[in-house]
Amino acid sequence: MASSASDQVAFITGAAQGIGYATAQRFLSAGYQVVIADINQDKGTTAQQVLGTDCLFVELDVTSESSWQTAIHKAIEAFGHINVLVNCAGISEPGSIEDCSLELFKKVQDINVDSVFLGCKYGIKAIKNTSGGSIVNIGSTLGIKPMSIHTPYGASKAAVNNITKTAALHCAENQYNIRVNAVHPGAVRTPMYDYYLDLAEDRQAAEESFAQVHPMGRIAEPEDIANAVFFLSSKEAGFITGVALPVDGGFTA
Repeated sequence: MASSASDQVAFITGAAQGIGYATAQRFLSAGYQVVIADINQDKGTTAQQVLGTDCLFVELDVTSESSWQTAIHKAIEAFGHINVLVNCAGISEPGSIEDCSLELFKKVQDINVDSVFLGCKYGIKAIKNTSGGSIVNIGSTLGIKPMSIHTPYGASKAAVNNITKTAALHCAENQYNIRVNAVHPGAVRTPMYDYYLDLAEDRQAAEESFAQVHPMGRIAEPEDIANAVFFLSSKEAGFITGVALPVDGGFTA
């Protein structure tokens, strides 16, 4: 899109930190108005204050349908419309098929899958009333290339990929002018990544191991993912929908 897009509004979940925060910064740098949607009120309020007057923080429990309805309503009330919705909120907890409890499996699906289903459902409803727009879902390479210790997380991100494709087809078939795509990051330097480093006996060795599984020899920065999200939301990606784009330094190649 053009460098100035002051009439464009991006609604980003999980935007108080990590990939979501970097994505908010990327859209703001292009002149968008941005809705920071997050369950953490303190971090969300701080993010809004740091990022400036073109931001609105709305509290959002991504697992709650009524919370989604309220948050979308507040965004439209404030800015008039939504052009882009980014489903970025999520959690990661390790667990093999034998070690993972049903409780943990359901928790990960609730946050990672229900959120994307609801985000697409209410994002489409909001965006189709405008001239069109884009939805981008954050998946994971582990939804494409499974690892045995990530049964709940990998399953959730595989579901994100499928929801993305079915939503993309639905919008195309109904001529909504809404494109729906997914970005699948490898390891990214975020609080979620730090959580896994903290679990390791040797933090430095763990960090080196994470880097080595990516053929490019490093992990991603949040900005790497944000740039991919922005591209898929731009007019330059105007004939791209239903795609699963790995941003992983070659991990899934």
